[in-house]
Amino acid sequence: MTHYLIDIRLMGSVKHQIRNASDQLQEKFNIGDKQVIPHITLAGPFSTRDEKKLVEDFTGICTNQKEIPGYEVGKYGFFDDTKVVFVTITPDENLKQFRYQLSRAISPYCSLRTYDLDSADAFRFHATLAMKLDWLTFQRIKWYFRGRERVTYRHHPIRATLIRNSKILCEYDFIQKRMLSRAQALSRATLMRDLDILKSWGDGSRE
Repeated sequence: MTHYLIDIRLMGSVKHQIRNASDQLQEKFNIGDKQVIPHITLAGPFSTRDEKKLVEDFTGICTNQKEIPGYEVGKYGFFDDTKVVFVTITPDENLKQFRYQLSRAISPYCSLRTYDLDSADAFRFHATLAMKLDWLTFQRIKWYFRGRERVTYRHHPIRATLIRNSKILCEYDFIQKRMLSRAQALSRATLMRDLDILKSWGDGSRE
């Protein structure tokens, strides 16, 4: 079965800070395939029989977004029931509404999870570092992060990504205000244009 995911791809300094934390988990606790490439999930994973409509709705919501959404990165957090380690994401009102509109638009024909249907204010934004850990490793990681500094950073998402079976299907660039194909999304030229703008915001970004 084909699986889809809509997320915000981390870029610039915030990407490197959060990936650093993820790599520390791998180095200190050898969590193997429980490590996750950090990203901010907006919806999914889910399935659908109407990919064409999914792409159309995703494109429509993105292009109608007037203001670039923003968020703040904060402390480390944990979901005890699913043994998930994450970094908290505090969205601004633009990001809250953007995610909510996406979920409402695609919910009639996509198999969204219960939490994907949460209200704009109830949805818990986060960047997952590791998931499905065993109980002992999960407890050790919780203790490890107890005294760690917050990953404090304010950032603007640059791109919202529609993923199919772990590969980019298309990606909306909020800075360039256009939808990118997979090839364009992975293009270094496109990335460099965005990084130049990030630098103008005071984000000493690296790729």
